[in-house]
Amino acid sequence: MLALTLAQAKPLAGAQVVAKAPRAQTRVARSVVCSAAPAPKKEAVVAGVAAAAAAALSHPLAAEAAATPSLNNLIGSLVAGGVVLAGIAFAVSTVSKFDDIRR
Repeated sequence: MLALTLAQAKPLAGAQVVAKAPRAQTRVARSVVCSAAPAPKKEAVVAGVAAAAAAALSHPLAAEAAATPSLNNLIGSLVAGGVVLAGIAFAVSTVSKFDDIRR
């Protein structure tokens, strides 16, 4: 690898600068409006998810799958945690509606 020292580098002071060609000016004849594609409808998304869930659950292996006791305990604890979180959210929402902050 070739490395130049400061003494070996070519000095730039007094060097001629080549003028660049002028750029062509352009004009926009009309304005362009960009818009995003419309979001998918909620009903179509819900229907698609429901159809996918029904197809997955109707598969013979899913229909005959046996739940182990540990899986049942896990599902039960998830449901119980969801009920507790829903209760907390309901309590906070209810209290926040009745207890206004006045500044």
